[in-house]
Amino acid sequence: MIYSFSIKFLSLPALLSQTAGKDAWISALIGTVIELAILFPILLFVSRGKLNIEKFTIILLPIFLFQVLILTNQTFNLLNDNLFDKVNRNLFSIPLLLLGVFFCMMPSRAIFRSGEVFFVFIIIGVVLSVFPAITSINAKEVLPIGSSGAGSIFLAVAKNLIYFEAFLFLLIFKGEIHVAPHFCKKFMTTAVLVGVFFVFFVFMFTSLFGPLAPTKDIAITTSFIGRLDWLLVTSWLLLILLRFGITFFCAYKCVKNIIPAKSSGIVTAGIAVVLAVAVFVVFTFTGVWYA
Repeated sequence: MIYSFSIKFLSLPALLSQTAGKDAWISALIGTVIELAILFPILLFVSRGKLNIEKFTIILLPIFLFQVLILTNQTFNLLNDNLFDKVNRNLFSIPLLLLGVFFCMMPSRAIFRSGEVFFVFIIIGVVLSVFPAITSINAKEVLPIGSSGAGSIFLAVAKNLIYFEAFLFLLIFKGEIHVAPHFCKKFMTTAVLVGVFFVFFVFMFTSLFGPLAPTKDIAITTSFIGRLDWLLVTSWLLLILLRFGITFFCAYKCVKNIIPAKSSGIVTAGIAVVLAVAVFVVFTFTGVWYA
């Protein structure tokens, strides 16, 4: 659940607004329904042990690499706009990618535990960042509903379908997930709750910023807290760093599936470093085309 907050909540509202305008929340609703419709059968396959990840590796690798680039840019924007001034783009990306390499050397269980350790802190930060803005919601900004047209609404979903990705981690970690009683029910319930909250978040975002919504690189409303801004930005930063690490790890797992190799520390580090260098080259020399 907490990994869904980062990449989806920070970047997607503005991206949907760029195409669907004030109807971005409708696009968010449609995308969420599609995401849940894909998630349910995958959950069933995972719970029954009938899913072979190797068949999907070629498709998943570019998706995870694209998300690594998005997360790199999100982290850069969050630091540059809220905590520091004029962060050097090249120097910034090096320690971030080294963090990704470090995650590749950790067992999956340690990655999951890192999320659990910071869960309460992250959720508090998300809540304090979002709920103070509820009193400033102006529903008139999203009226009349459907004014952007069905074409723009569905086009926004199609262009950003890669962000509706709750099922991706299941494909990577399917062999390490303990399928307890009511596994599918609990997972789907959590996914539905996150989806409902996301649709509400996009609605709130659009109503708050109106015509300026498409220009917001980071959909975060810390300005309502004043002196606590730095603390809340730090909680979002922690969330993005965790998500970056696990996404980089997933890309690494895809590469290992494509290039079978013995599981040694040298091989692990080698693949992770090559992956980091590739991301660094794309991030520093191609501009922010993926923002």
